[in-house]
Amino acid sequence: MARASDDDSGPEDNAPAVPPSAELHSPIPRRRAADQEKLTVALLNLDTFAERLTYLFDHASTYYLLRGDPVVDPDVIDRLTAEGDPTFLTFTARPPLVAQWARDRTGLPLAEQALRNFKAGIRQNSRPAITRALAEFWRIHPDLLDPTVPATDFAPPDDEVARKTHELMTELGLVGFNARDITSSIGDASDADRKQLLRVVEEIARLRRGARDNPAS
Repeated sequence: MARASDDDSGPEDNAPAVPPSAELHSPIPRRRAADQEKLTVALLNLDTFAERLTYLFDHASTYYLLRGDPVVDPDVIDRLTAEGDPTFLTFTARPPLVAQWARDRTGLPLAEQALRNFKAGIRQNSRPAITRALAEFWRIHPDLLDPTVPATDFAPPDDEVARKTHELMTELGLVGFNARDITSSIGDASDADRKQLLRVVEEIARLRRGARDNPAS
């Protein structure tokens, strides 16, 4: 598998705003539940927005293209890596690409230099829409970019049904929900209803795995 890097030459800093694209998806791969938890813990151990953003750029910015198309399923990535397909390329997302993606996603102007200033702690991001877009790009909960949110909000659920539901939702890429969200949302439901929700999520995950393993079906 070849390795490349996206070009550091990006759009001009004064690029005009464009219509937002709700259909734009991140090229960053989805993570298995254990990998998502590891990243969450690493971010919670950092005290500032700048440190967390820097960590994401340095440790969570690898993405993959197969004949020009993003590959985001971790199992497919493992398989293609093992096969050594020469059209399967590895890239590292850098500020020009992330800024362009956030502009396309939100329709708001965001300069490459602004991202560099965020990383350096020179400038604070004051636009919630940009924070949400950055979280979408890296497939993390947006509160992880807010150092004022307590770490307890991301503690894994003690309840087995809630824990498994959260793991499967992470597998499906639904990272807008943290463990506390899941626990509070289903905490008042009956045990039967909570298990029914888990069965629905399990079935969706099973169907996705089947489609992945049998792309012609």
